Amino acid sequence: MVKKKHLIFAAVLLFTCSVAFFIGRGCAHQPLETKIERDTVTLHDTVPDLAPVPKDSARIKYVTRWLPAKHDTVVSTEFITLHDSVAVEVPITSKHYGGENYDAYVSGFEPSLDSIFVYNETQIITNTITQMKPPNKWELDIVGGIDYNTTQKNYTPYAIGELLYKPNRLQVGIQGGVIKNGDKAEPIIGGKVKIRIF
Repeated sequence: MVKKKHLIFAAVLLFTCSVAFFIGRGCAHQPLETKIERDTVTLHDTVPDLAPVPKDSARIKYVTRWLPAKHDTVVSTEFITLHDSVAVEVPITSKHYGGENYDAYVSGFEPSLDSIFVYNETQIITNTITQMKPPNKWELDIVGGIDYNTTQKNYTPYAIGELLYKPNRLQVGIQGGVIKNGDKAEPIIGGKVKIRIF
């Protein structure tokens, strides 16, 4: 027959485990930890255009320049060279050169673009996302061992199963098993409350 003190002990144990369970459950849970590693590689590609062809050409204006002119004149028996200046209208032309990744404009008298080098910068950004799963909050253990009673000077084997709930540093659970007492095995039941320091 179950004694009254055993019922009171079981009720107090159940109440203590329930309170500890809900206190631990109310504490902040560990979120799923996300770790992002970023790696950037910068590359420079050289795109040469050694003989660019203009896309369009337009004469935009004329400028007047004075250029020396040479005249030969015979005076009596002497040959005299006279130097003079003459006005010349010089056409100014604008040319547009273009490619996939550049535009160039030149202007002047018969202008031309000999070559152009375009340095493209390319950045390759690699993101490595690692998600770390938090540890399991439930733990089921089976513990066995032998106790030595110094008073009775005998060994007592036992086997216990534990179910623990670990929301954070607080751990609560119940345990039950059997322990050999003399020639017979007796059932045992209990609760466990632990606080992890480290």
